[in-house]
Amino acid sequence: MASATSTVDKRSDSPIKSYLGLRGQPLVYAITFACCLGFLLFGYDNGVFSGLTTDPVFLAQLSNPNSTLLGFIVAVYELGCLLGALICACWAEHFMRKTVISAGGAILIVGTIIQTSSYGLGQMVIGRVVTGVGMGFITSAVPIWQAETTLAHSRGRMIAAQLTFLIVGIVISYWIDYGMSLKSSSVQWRFPIAVQIIFAFGLIAMCSVLPDSPRWLAAHGRSQEALELLCSLRNAPPSSPIVSSEFQDIQAAIALERDSTGSWKDVFSGGGIMGWQRTLIACTVQACQEFTGINMIVYYGPYIIQDSIGLGRTDSLLVSGGMQLFFLAMSFFPWILLDTIGRRKLFIFGGCGMGICMLVSAILIKLGGKNNGIGAIVMLYLFQGFFTVGWMSNMWCYPSEILPVRIRQRAGALSVVFQWLSTFLVVEITPPAISNIGWKTYIIFAALNFINVSIAWYWFPETARRTLESVDYLFAGSKSVREVVLKSLDRRENWRGVASPVGEPLGNEKKDDIVEVVLAA
Repeated sequence: MASATSTVDKRSDSPIKSYLGLRGQPLVYAITFACCLGFLLFGYDNGVFSGLTTDPVFLAQLSNPNSTLLGFIVAVYELGCLLGALICACWAEHFMRKTVISAGGAILIVGTIIQTSSYGLGQMVIGRVVTGVGMGFITSAVPIWQAETTLAHSRGRMIAAQLTFLIVGIVISYWIDYGMSLKSSSVQWRFPIAVQIIFAFGLIAMCSVLPDSPRWLAAHGRSQEALELLCSLRNAPPSSPIVSSEFQDIQAAIALERDSTGSWKDVFSGGGIMGWQRTLIACTVQACQEFTGINMIVYYGPYIIQDSIGLGRTDSLLVSGGMQLFFLAMSFFPWILLDTIGRRKLFIFGGCGMGICMLVSAILIKLGGKNNGIGAIVMLYLFQGFFTVGWMSNMWCYPSEILPVRIRQRAGALSVVFQWLSTFLVVEITPPAISNIGWKTYIIFAALNFINVSIAWYWFPETARRTLESVDYLFAGSKSVREVVLKSLDRRENWRGVASPVGEPLGNEKKDDIVEVVLAA
């Protein structure tokens, strides 16, 4: 149970609880920090094996696996994440958000201990799977906890902050790998793997003292607790306009979901609101993000720099560490651009930039030589910059915005499945691809990025600055996804349900119109 103390607001007799002495926006920031710790773990776990793929001591401990087996050892983690996400899709709703996150942290700690103590291939693979299950729990629940406690007008910025911490985790892992590479014993790979236990304990500790989601409480018949928690999050009594309005919206949304949410069958039917098309868009954007080639760089940065460009192991680790620092610097741009430029334009901009960088990298690696090698490294740096600005935060926002209320949980889980399957595929094939076809691997990812641009231009409606209700309205009256795309770009449509600069919802009469459309479907 969360540690809390009660005070009485001077404007009313209603008690307003404080958590760690925090109420209102500082309390929301504390929850955001806990969520950022979850994403930092996500980034660290993604990046820590990057430096180990060229570590001779680590590879010798695993009997010097070939490129195909090495790819499997790294990629099997994604299967664990997939399993964790599927478990959450089926049963996580029965438990509080922070309970699921804490369970994920505990499972991750067990998996990390198994990995750190490994003396053979089998134990390492088991440890990777268990760690992945824990991360599947964390990534399934953290975004929901954040979304259900944060005000609408700051939600995009909070998500961007979490993704910045994801990169912080990658940066930390890269530089720890580099520092420990100077050691000659197995501590050079055991210590980097073990470090993530510290972050996992920090996440569990934060979850134990912070409040859960008021929406989860209300949805499970604990309305009075939900109202009290909402008062703490907004630092206002129940009678205040901000609390009473938001609590009414929560209750209305719960009633709408209870009436409208269907079975898995509804995920694959239109239902008058283009349900299956929207599910397909959510799954597509998750898969497209992985096929940009970003995880080829994140998981195998030192490996591809050493194998494709010809640098030694120490220099490869140093260059990769610098690449992640550049990645981190670029991650602050989405804080501003995500809600001002729009989702669709950023998808197209990022895809074009990444495609060009991959194409130029292929040419330079094919030509060979020191100067061309330096040029290829510069292109990989720029690739990470284009990904960060165009796709990283964007991809985490878009599925929840595009999906209708009644199938959001199930379809969202299905889209995450596509993410982990696509990640597994990319991480599995990268080492043998680099070993067997070399520079042509970059040509493949260049082509995939240009395909992503075409898909985004033709098939991805604009959702920025629109309320979720207005997105439903766009789909409910349309015959095809392309029609929705064109409608979303028509400024004349903006009168019908665009959020105000402070994220205020639609007027009641427009909200009633949308509810009628969804219920009728």
